[in-house]
Amino acid sequence: MSHSSRESELAQLREALAQINSEYFLTLKERRAITLKIQEKKGSSGRYSHYDPDREAEIFLLFSNELKNLTMKELLSFSLVMEDHASAMAPGSYPAWSSFSQLSTHNHELFEMINPLMLKVSRPEFFSRLALTQEFRFLKDF
Repeated sequence: MSHSSRESELAQLREALAQINSEYFLTLKERRAITLKIQEKKGSSGRYSHYDPDREAEIFLLFSNELKNLTMKELLSFSLVMEDHASAMAPGSYPAWSSFSQLSTHNHELFEMINPLMLKVSRPEFFSRLALTQEFRFLKDF
């Protein structure tokens, strides 16, 4: 393959990646807007009022194959997006998984910052290592 054809192929790949990045950012914006509308419909306030573990378990099971194919960093990324969007309207209305709020002890491991139900579906071997607080032990029953 000639240098110019490699450069041309590289330019095409970079353009394709730029297009995907643009779509990703648009999707994040749309996801945030829809999440805010859902929160408005819920209308409740208080600690973890925007957290619905039954619904999350349903969604994670629906997308279990996709979640299992993500790297740990990609899982964390998706978990962080969910956490950010779910708590956007009312801070404290959704668990701060990334701040280890669900753990009685932690080692600052990457997997400890991921939504526990997401982890249970995608990486059960890591979920079993979580030292869940009394408040969140019910997640083991999902």
